[in-house]
Amino acid sequence: MKKQILTILTVGVLAGSCSLDRTPYDSLTNESIKNTPGALGVLNLGNYHTLKSWVENWHRVTEYPGDNVALSGTTTDNLFYSYTYQRLVTNSRVNNYWSNSYKIIAGTNALLAQLKEGEGAESDQIIAENLYLRSLMYFYLVNVFGKPYSQNPTQNLAVPLQLSADPFEVLPRNTVKEVYDQIETDLLKAEGLFNQYKGNVYGSVYAAQALLARLYIYTGRDQKALEYANKVINSGEFSLLSTANYTQIATGAPESNPENIFAIRFVKDVDYPDNGWYTIGSLYASIDGSGWGEMYASRSYLEEVRKYPEDVRAKFIVPKVLNNSTELNAYYVTDDYKYASVVVTKEGDDYRYTENGASKLLTRKSNGAGAYQYFITINGKERTALMDYKLENRNGFLKYFITKCSGQEGQAHLWSPPISRLAEMYLIRAEANAKLGNALAALEDVNVIRKRAGIPDAGLWTVEKLGDKTALDVVMAERKLELAWEGHRKFDVFRNGFTMDRRYPGTHLSVTNPFYTVSPTDKAIIEFIPEQQIVLSKKVLTQNE
Repeated sequence: MKKQILTILTVGVLAGSCSLDRTPYDSLTNESIKNTPGALGVLNLGNYHTLKSWVENWHRVTEYPGDNVALSGTTTDNLFYSYTYQRLVTNSRVNNYWSNSYKIIAGTNALLAQLKEGEGAESDQIIAENLYLRSLMYFYLVNVFGKPYSQNPTQNLAVPLQLSADPFEVLPRNTVKEVYDQIETDLLKAEGLFNQYKGNVYGSVYAAQALLARLYIYTGRDQKALEYANKVINSGEFSLLSTANYTQIATGAPESNPENIFAIRFVKDVDYPDNGWYTIGSLYASIDGSGWGEMYASRSYLEEVRKYPEDVRAKFIVPKVLNNSTELNAYYVTDDYKYASVVVTKEGDDYRYTENGASKLLTRKSNGAGAYQYFITINGKERTALMDYKLENRNGFLKYFITKCSGQEGQAHLWSPPISRLAEMYLIRAEANAKLGNALAALEDVNVIRKRAGIPDAGLWTVEKLGDKTALDVVMAERKLELAWEGHRKFDVFRNGFTMDRRYPGTHLSVTNPFYTVSPTDKAIIEFIPEQQIVLSKKVLTQNE
């Protein structure tokens, strides 16, 4: 058997969590791990540390194919191909995501091979944490490279299940169902082994239960999803941020956020000493001279989040006003999905503009909660109008900066991405109830999230207000608003058999044969297996169609 070399952090890491971000790597052999005091704990911390390398491309492959983002230019960066659904077998971003996922899996397998259940509370805790981390990797891998569970999971292929401590083992791809079954097995075992709660930046029984709730809703086991969402909600360990403190989802340290169940911890002035030019948030905004600011909030997201002026989630969208302009514009979208505008003057609750020398008012419609939505008719078609002072644009695309992934502890693009938080549990419970036919219960949980967002009572949902919508439609719309830029939207759309609607301004429509809409059965909804991995496997791995 090959002598396996394990890369771990030096024992100095044990001095404190901040050291985890500064200490260089050393190597220990498998044989010496148990004989080195603290080595297992250090290797465990090393697996968390590797999440920092994993998370950037995780975000890009999960969030960019959704309908909450709009890129303002073309780029040779391979992120463009995930954003446009123009897949590449040589996509370096996707290959990096695959490699880092399996690097973490190898790290967890190395630890799990050294430990046996029942030998002590400390070792049981480490086993549980690593079962959780391995499950988390496989959960996203099966969704990035495998079709939704609702589409023939016993036949469709996902990714290889590497469960041994041999990182050189070459395995074929497992089916979607086999991967989900392994995730469930590992998480249920972890749930029983956790014996302490170390905080929301470590695996915990609550993190395992939250991921199980998500797994069950993804696989159509709605009653189990409801059960596990309830376990987390009723644990008493977590609470929703207040409306006034909502933006602390981004700006607070993850440990200070009472609704975080598990987050990947980034440390101020350590992880991004340059304020973060090459980070998740840097593509979304330019802050304090740092960041590219080239990908913006999509028009579809803007129209939803601005329906109620009180909705605090709109605070994560910062319109970039041109030279402090005081010229008010009504921005709308043309038939070819470009931005256009007219200059308007506010008159009470109305907005007046001039068209071909004639003075006109925007059409005003009540939102039912004391405010209005506005519309303009162009070429015989009524279009939503959003009011902003004259905005900067890039290639004609309006700069609506996204700041949800920036600003932690006052540092420009520092962010500790939340993997699971309490709001998602309420929305999983709502989705489960909607699918079980309990519309009233589903809407009650949606309203918990809407009330926290600041939406007035008149804007809350009742069964009578549904009209031609279903309770599931309402839940999915709320997930889009609440969980935006947290890696959910693409999966939410396709796993429920919905079509992704990307008919809004952005360079995803500038490519040859663009995807204006994306069907849940389109082959492009999953990434190609990276060609490099197929070559390394000597073609044991097979390609997606």
